[in-house]
Amino acid sequence: MRFTRVLLISPPSSSYLGAARPPQNLGYLAQALEDSGIEYDVLDMRLNRNSRDLYRKIDEFAPDLIGVSLVSLEYLRSYALIRDIKTAYPEVTIIAGGPHVTVTLEKVMQECPELDFAVAHEGEGPLVEFCRGSVPVEDQKGLLRRENGVPVFNGHYPLAKDLDAIAWPRYTKFELDRYIAEMPFNSSRGCPHKCVFCPNKMITKKFRWRSPEHVVDEIEYWFLRGYRIFNYDDDNFGYFPERVYRICDEIERRGITGVEFRCSNGLRADKVDRPLLARMREVGFNYIAFGVDGGNNKMLKLNKKGESIEEIETAIRIACDLDFDVKIFVITGMPGETKADIQDSLDLVMRYPVKRVILNNPIPYPGTELYDTVMENGWFITRPEVYLNSVTEDENEPVFTTPELSYQDRVEILKICRRTEKQVTRNAIYRMYRRFGPLARLAGYIFASGSVQRMFFLNMRFRRLIERIRFKRMLRKQAATAKGVA
Repeated sequence: MRFTRVLLISPPSSSYLGAARPPQNLGYLAQALEDSGIEYDVLDMRLNRNSRDLYRKIDEFAPDLIGVSLVSLEYLRSYALIRDIKTAYPEVTIIAGGPHVTVTLEKVMQECPELDFAVAHEGEGPLVEFCRGSVPVEDQKGLLRRENGVPVFNGHYPLAKDLDAIAWPRYTKFELDRYIAEMPFNSSRGCPHKCVFCPNKMITKKFRWRSPEHVVDEIEYWFLRGYRIFNYDDDNFGYFPERVYRICDEIERRGITGVEFRCSNGLRADKVDRPLLARMREVGFNYIAFGVDGGNNKMLKLNKKGESIEEIETAIRIACDLDFDVKIFVITGMPGETKADIQDSLDLVMRYPVKRVILNNPIPYPGTELYDTVMENGWFITRPEVYLNSVTEDENEPVFTTPELSYQDRVEILKICRRTEKQVTRNAIYRMYRRFGPLARLAGYIFASGSVQRMFFLNMRFRRLIERIRFKRMLRKQAATAKGVA
């Protein structure tokens, strides 16, 4: 055995989303280590953990390998964390993985000399083999290493074809009580689509899926342990509608009731219709999102969404008719987009009784077509190493311009987007509590305010309270619907 004690770390993050749910990537790695008999521990530093907590964990657990998960946003902060660990514990081997490694490969080793190794793409197999020492380092697929100080990539590790053979996370050593009472999971991996702004397709292009029985095994495991809210994080949950029907049938067959299923990462509008959404509604699906990403067919074509505006609006209309809580994602200010195009997006999101709208400031992630386009045309106004470590999708600071939209145009557009998001939230709150008259409008203004929104995402106690209220309301709505049908 090359390594016998592994500490997995999720670096701190200033994202407005906070650390609401356990990190699935570390969950899968932890389960692979546990099933292989390799000792491990976990520290999610997003849970307001600081360097003292980290050093205490290292001193107590005494790992011989530390694994750090890297994403492109705030990657310099993660590099600094790795540097601090190496300075304090020079004898400990450090390995990194995650989307940032997959996209940048050798570059991550050049930029972070304190890294000893890194793993690209899916890490369960490579990490276990690396720890066991069953394969020579120079032959270990998926591994980035150094040869005479020069970063070398050993080539890609074969992607698992049978996802049912990969154990889903039990989160044995995670601080589950510090997250909201919602269990995230993925029923599939990979994305075959070509959206120009999305980094996910760079991570795993080949689409693979778990069987309905395997998916519901995971749901049932957590259901029996008291969880009642489940969030599908798939990029393509509805890719095969027949599979979704089978998942619904399996949920019903096992008597899993009184629950809420969410698809908050977004469904493709061209993969759903009224019968499918109605069936999902019957077994507890309540909260779904659609990645709209364009208010007209011109922008959908430029963004390579592979959908029409007619398909998108039909799906939103049906979901609202079926009383889903609907969220809409829209990216604004893409290359080729004009003020008139953006107005089409704003008109669309105001046209339907949706619960929430996210109007994203476009961020060119390394490896995406958007990044290449902006770089080739010299449109950057903020260098990637700066905006990736400071600017996020929910802020009002543009990072590039286009011939269609100047810097000042973009600043004004993003301000309008934030006002629109708040108006959608106010309208949603009012619809929910309109029986209280003016108090409902007041509640909408309060909840849509920036301070309350920040509190919701960053204060776990407040968020748990709001989630409990929302869940109880959802159950009452389900019961009323069932009674009406009966």
